[in-house]
Amino acid sequence: MTFGIGESAALAAAMMWAVSAMIWGRVELTAVGINLTKNVFGTVYILIHLAIVSVIAGTAMFNASLESLGWLSLSGLVGIVIGDTLYFRSLQILGPRLSLMVASSSPLAAALLGWWWLSEDLMWFSIVGIMLTVAGIVSVVSDRRAKAERPKLLPGKVSTGVLCGIGGAIAQAAGVALSKLGMDDCGPAEATFVRLVAAAVLTVVITMAAGNLRSIVRNTCKAKTLKLILLGTAVGTWLGIWLSQVAVKDTNVAIAQTLLATSPLFAIPIVFFYQGHKVSVIAIIGTLIAIFGIFLAVSSNGTQ
Repeated sequence: MTFGIGESAALAAAMMWAVSAMIWGRVELTAVGINLTKNVFGTVYILIHLAIVSVIAGTAMFNASLESLGWLSLSGLVGIVIGDTLYFRSLQILGPRLSLMVASSSPLAAALLGWWWLSEDLMWFSIVGIMLTVAGIVSVVSDRRAKAERPKLLPGKVSTGVLCGIGGAIAQAAGVALSKLGMDDCGPAEATFVRLVAAAVLTVVITMAAGNLRSIVRNTCKAKTLKLILLGTAVGTWLGIWLSQVAVKDTNVAIAQTLLATSPLFAIPIVFFYQGHKVSVIAIIGTLIAIFGIFLAVSSNGTQ
């Protein structure tokens, strides 16, 4: 495998998501509240990004057709509204490293969705990969040392955190597939903007209907919370999602999904240096096994 723009972007995105996971875990908002604020601020970041690129390159800011807008909007609703909300809840329960470990099953979910929904072939090595991934995730989540990493801000049952992580991974995998369909006539930044706008509108509507919008806005305006949200949005939402769209557009889907799933590897040194949590050898081996399993599971995907 040669490393080009797409592969480099995928690894960079994985690192950004590992860093942003540490930031989001410190935000004192509900999972829906975090998703709402990062969608709104992320839209602003990407809009500025698009405007700067348009001025420098002398090109139009928006090129997507109505069909692409539809696919990208649907991708935002599924992958960002549902997927990210479940991911944030998993993060609040399990902590950054473990939630990223469970979330790394997203490409695995994509392979299973392709087999079930699109009637794609599931080769024997893909089945082996699925088994390895499940074994790796189980070994990491069940590690006794992992208890020390679990946040105390908005705690919950470990089983709930795992289920939310798996549900989020499935939704995010579906979102990736839908965004791929919508990028035929637009670039990664524009695709990210459309997805975030659709997600921001829906999360605002949901919180308004639930009567929670005012309290979310009030809590977001606290200096400490606002700083964390702005930083997390810049790292994880703007750079992370944009780089992941570059990866999906510019490299083989299987390679992009596998490299994007390496976030738990980046999280290991981050957790050690910034939280002082030692990660066991079993957890490290389990992470490597899971990522190798993901590669096997998606390696039968077609090339671009």
